[in-house]
Amino acid sequence: MTDQTESRPLAGRIALVTGAARGIGAAVATRLAADGAQIYAGDILEEEGRALAARLGPQAAFQRLDVTDEAQWAAMMERIAREAGRLDILVNNAGIYGPASLQDESAAGFRRLFEINQFSIFWGMKCAVPLMTLGGSIINLSSIGGMVGYKGTFGYAGTKWAVRGLTRSAARELAPLRIRVNTVCPGVIDTPMFYENDPALLNQFLESIPLGALGKPTDIASAVAFLASEQAAYITGSDILVDGGMLA
Repeated sequence: MTDQTESRPLAGRIALVTGAARGIGAAVATRLAADGAQIYAGDILEEEGRALAARLGPQAAFQRLDVTDEAQWAAMMERIAREAGRLDILVNNAGIYGPASLQDESAAGFRRLFEINQFSIFWGMKCAVPLMTLGGSIINLSSIGGMVGYKGTFGYAGTKWAVRGLTRSAARELAPLRIRVNTVCPGVIDTPMFYENDPALLNQFLESIPLGALGKPTDIASAVAFLASEQAAYITGSDILVDGGMLA
């Protein structure tokens, strides 16, 4: 007989996943739910977010969450506090890509990348900590673009490097509260974001992957589920690369 802690290692945990309506976020929410967590899914894509919650059933709830809007963060946390009483897992997944070089990036474009990819990580962690009364796990989504320099992704890469810095600083600060903070750094994943690149570059990206294929959203979800679980109880301030060997 399989022990319940093995089949549902997150049973009884309360999790918030941002950008949960589709792609990596939906895969993460689905995996955490399968592992037993109660899911709060946040996204600006309301129709898709509600459909996800319906698929996951009674253990999932959707609420609109624009991660750049402090009032919407407050409303989400108020709901979690009222309904669940605490938060155990925060997955800061919401993000945008928007490739552009330094010379081509605009002030408006750079600010938008900052607000969605970087400010939201700061504000999400700040809002979550008061609810993590029993300790917890925060997983921030960075990227291989936050590990090395890439041409044509100046603003995006800058924000993803910043996510890693925010994560490590938070890991130091929050360790006494038994809150672990880590990043997952996806490589080239088969989501709509990948196809925002110049079509001429798509084959070059594929050829650069030693394992020879695009990653799947479920590959990222597996790494997130591990970091959320007690199996990662002694891991904090770390970057988990899920890139098919691209940075090997």
